[in-house]
Amino acid sequence: MKRAGTQPIETQRLLLRRFAQSDAEEVYQNWASDAEVTRYMLWLPHKDMNETRAILRAWEESYAKEGYYHWAIVRKTDGVLMGSLGILWHDGGADGAGRKGYEPGYCLGRAFWGQGYASEALCAALAYFVADTGVDTLQCCHAVANPASGRVMEKAGFCFVRMGSYTGPDGAEVPAKFYLYHHKERQ
Repeated sequence: MKRAGTQPIETQRLLLRRFAQSDAEEVYQNWASDAEVTRYMLWLPHKDMNETRAILRAWEESYAKEGYYHWAIVRKTDGVLMGSLGILWHDGGADGAGRKGYEPGYCLGRAFWGQGYASEALCAALAYFVADTGVDTLQCCHAVANPASGRVMEKAGFCFVRMGSYTGPDGAEVPAKFYLYHHKERQ
């Protein structure tokens, strides 16, 4: 089955679309350079716009690969780029947690927290991903110290399965809660 990969998705309030080089300033200013936003991510805040541009180039190149799923989260009312959401294969070794499978990851600028945007985007991306790939089970985790991310996961249908940890970008172990999503259970 040929997978379409990242295609536009619209929700009531959001447009999920591919990233472009023209997004560099908003990506950098709205979230990628903010240490508070990236605190629980597997990457460090961007040091400068050159780093952001390089990441965007890599993402744009990846769109040519079948099965690459990574969206810019845009608010429809004003066109503001608020964050990113991807669903990627996790090979089980990158973070030390030994997980293998598809895993969503999302990041929103601080100005957009607590308004339901992450849940809305994740629900829409999961529905699209399951329809496009036929994959019906995904996994994810969040730092225990970041319960808001756990609420996003639960609103999207993920169920808590265990405690554990992952390795942060600085090499430190981060206590985490792990979740599974089973599409068949959502129908």
